[in-house]
Amino acid sequence: MKVGFIGLGNMGNAMANNILKSGHELTVYDIDRDKGRNLEKIGANWAINPRDLATQSEVVFSSLPGPREVESVVLSESGVFAGLANGTAYIDTTTNAPATMRNIAEIGSSNGFQVLDAPISGGIFGARNATLSVFVGGTKETFDRYQPLLQNIGKNIFYMGPTGSGNVTKLVNNVMLFINLVGACEGFSIGAKAGLNLPALLDVITRSMGQSVMMERCMSLLLKNEKMYSATELAVKDMHLGVELGRELGVPLELTPLVEEIFTRFRDSGHGEEDINMIINDFMQRSGVDR
Repeated sequence: MKVGFIGLGNMGNAMANNILKSGHELTVYDIDRDKGRNLEKIGANWAINPRDLATQSEVVFSSLPGPREVESVVLSESGVFAGLANGTAYIDTTTNAPATMRNIAEIGSSNGFQVLDAPISGGIFGARNATLSVFVGGTKETFDRYQPLLQNIGKNIFYMGPTGSGNVTKLVNNVMLFINLVGACEGFSIGAKAGLNLPALLDVITRSMGQSVMMERCMSLLLKNEKMYSATELAVKDMHLGVELGRELGVPLELTPLVEEIFTRFRDSGHGEEDINMIINDFMQRSGVDR
């Protein structure tokens, strides 16, 4: 299959690489020309813009920072929809606003395009190993058609319902994981301040009711001085989208806006581009703990 991939950051590059290794003909694009060079070396083609990429593709993927970037890449004069042929597909893996994807799907459908929102979970390690979880929204017919292609990037592919359902699922997931992370930051700061051995504490918590995947992964990486490879700025965006969705639905939110505020404060203190794991060190430092 002729596949296009737009957005070659940490996640997108790894997913595009797995699609290429699976035997598909791949065309790539990113605003940073250098991000596609590793893929070109192993057989990918470079497009001059999203429209050019779409003219060469039967299905186009994107992995972008957020709703604004998706709308620009898809709907502009040099965008994906300006180049796609009737009967082809657009699949967005971005953590996006459900309303944005519903609008894009409506425009796509009126032009004869198939659209899926397919945000992902599993981080850079899941992207590299093609073990991501993929939450898909769209028509069941379109999902069934492209599920085999999605299995090139993920191990667990879930059909969640109509357009936007994939993004709702992803926002629920991210709201919960970032709440878990802040709880871990505070809990481990208490333990460190009290003099506990942090590796021993991690071992105990992972075998107890306080365990969460986010806590275990972040703390394990922190103790090895390794990264999550996810910027704080993206966490702020995800939490903001989660708060917006909850308020739109009339859900009484208490923890979610508070956690959004915590990440926003950390970003605004000059840490927007830093790895999300650095927020743990921030909690430790403000607690007077010297790691």
